[in-house]
Amino acid sequence: MRLDDLILKSSETTLPLDEIHLSAHKKEQLYQMLDEFNYFEALKKYDLPIANKVLLHGHTGCGKTATAKAIAQELDKEIIILNLGSFVSSKLGETARNITNIFKKAARQKAVLFLDEFDYIGKVRDYDSKDSGEMKRIVNTIIQLIDYLPNDTLLVAATNYVEIIDTALLRRFQVKLQYNLPTKEALDTYYDDMLKKYPTQYQKFTRTYNISYAEAKDIITHSVKKQIIATEKKNAAEQKHYLFSYGTLQLEKVQQETYNRILSGSKDSLSNYTLKSLEITDTEVLSKSERKFHPIAVKTSNSDDFIEGIIFELTAQELSDTDAYEVEEYKRVLETFNSGKEAWIYVAKNM
Repeated sequence: MRLDDLILKSSETTLPLDEIHLSAHKKEQLYQMLDEFNYFEALKKYDLPIANKVLLHGHTGCGKTATAKAIAQELDKEIIILNLGSFVSSKLGETARNITNIFKKAARQKAVLFLDEFDYIGKVRDYDSKDSGEMKRIVNTIIQLIDYLPNDTLLVAATNYVEIIDTALLRRFQVKLQYNLPTKEALDTYYDDMLKKYPTQYQKFTRTYNISYAEAKDIITHSVKKQIIATEKKNAAEQKHYLFSYGTLQLEKVQQETYNRILSGSKDSLSNYTLKSLEITDTEVLSKSERKFHPIAVKTSNSDDFIEGIIFELTAQELSDTDAYEVEEYKRVLETFNSGKEAWIYVAKNM
């Protein structure tokens, strides 16, 4: 397997760091680290180390992954994402070598290396005797890789369970940021910011608290989508459609039984069409029209041919009801009539 196949690709839009909801203290720490990278050469003159190892820990869905991506974007660096949970479990036996290669790739590209589910390699105590030796080798390998990581390469690790990680690993990180569930005030600010991009009519929803930013985003997204779909359904139901009738749909009895109302419309005509007769065998249609033979429109190449009728205004549901009324020999097409108006017309399916 190629090395690139082991790296996760993310298609999600990266938020700028200043748009991620973090406390002032956390942002100060992150911007200090970014400044160290931006003034790398100036600090190097005084043999000052760069804080290039960051551990993000705490509640899931509170912005750890978003922070890692924002850091890479701020530094204009590529981000290499490795989920240790799925990576180690599927590659046990090759893990140490593959992780070494990924660290080397990050160093060559001076990239941001993001190790997600970092706690996975800290669970040495939880492994049975068969795998514990391999896991210990992986931990020792990563400790060495972290120790020799070049100053111009940034390592970001994320975990929801910092308490189970080996203390020898934890000591390697100069910056440790804890992510907790946002306060009610912080969530209100987040809700307000999220809703700004949607029209006022879609901003009504019940706010939920004591949840993560990711959960809050899901709630907003679900609510807005539900409201948009409801509006679209309502608009579709209320949308007016125009239908040209040249036959039995002009009969009040047919209209009453099909639409529960009498239609109003305007006279119009359509060129290059002629009418033929179609024998109806459908009992339901026959009971409504009380006519065994119905006219059916057929297109011609003769410009002198034309048919006359009435263009009615229907709702979407009424147009659907008309489809159900017409027998299978008809098909509905859109045409422009002699008045210039565009309307549906039922014509012969096999003309």
